[in-house]
Amino acid sequence: MEIRVLGCHGSQFPGYNTTSFLLNGKILVDAGTVTSVLTDEEQANIDHILVTHAHLDHVRDIMFLADNICYFEKDRPLVVISTANIIDALKTCLFNDVIWPDFGSIPHPDRPILKFQVIEPGRKIKIEDLHVSVVRVHHIVETMAFIIESAKGSVIFLGDTGPTDEIWKVANDLGNLKAIFIETSLPNIMKDVADRTGHLTPSSLEEELKKLEAHKTDIYIYHMKRHHQKSIQEEIALIRNRSIRILEDGQVIRL
Repeated sequence: MEIRVLGCHGSQFPGYNTTSFLLNGKILVDAGTVTSVLTDEEQANIDHILVTHAHLDHVRDIMFLADNICYFEKDRPLVVISTANIIDALKTCLFNDVIWPDFGSIPHPDRPILKFQVIEPGRKIKIEDLHVSVVRVHHIVETMAFIIESAKGSVIFLGDTGPTDEIWKVANDLGNLKAIFIETSLPNIMKDVADRTGHLTPSSLEEELKKLEAHKTDIYIYHMKRHHQKSIQEEIALIRNRSIRILEDGQVIRL
């Protein structure tokens, strides 16, 4: 599995892109940053978008990608996959012919640019040679972690989350868990704010990782707020007995 980090930050500034991961050149996990970093050909190659939640920094570029695809003459729709509530939020708040055109019916309802597919917790779907499932995590809005399994191993992408439990039970039952991508948005001094808004600090990340039995699984950190990045990195460095790596925009990870 090849994972290209299109964006991994919790705030946007020049050189700091919001969350989006490209898997095997064809599947996005979230779409905060897509069209500003991918070529026309790379955008046209995307077939599926897995959406953890409907916050704008995770979904914004679905709008621009859909608009671009109109001119690529693809012979199949771009499939947006999430839970029913998250998809409803996208349709109601973004693709509503007010904020942005309804690409679920353009250019024709029978041949739309976008197709929305519901995934339910507890059930797996197959995307090419991958099996995908979701588990709810604890954010301020409905948010899902995606579990992606291949013949060679498994990967978990947690959407924005505060302390949570079920995903760690699932992680402990997975065979050959290669990596976990997890947010750490704020420094320890802002733990009260993090708790209220459904985010992690290094100290709460450390507590979460105690729930994970596999100590050799690589942990990739994203969604740091730029103004607190140095403090967060220093505090994460104090966590022992874990393979923790800080993600950077443009990084490519092969598992």
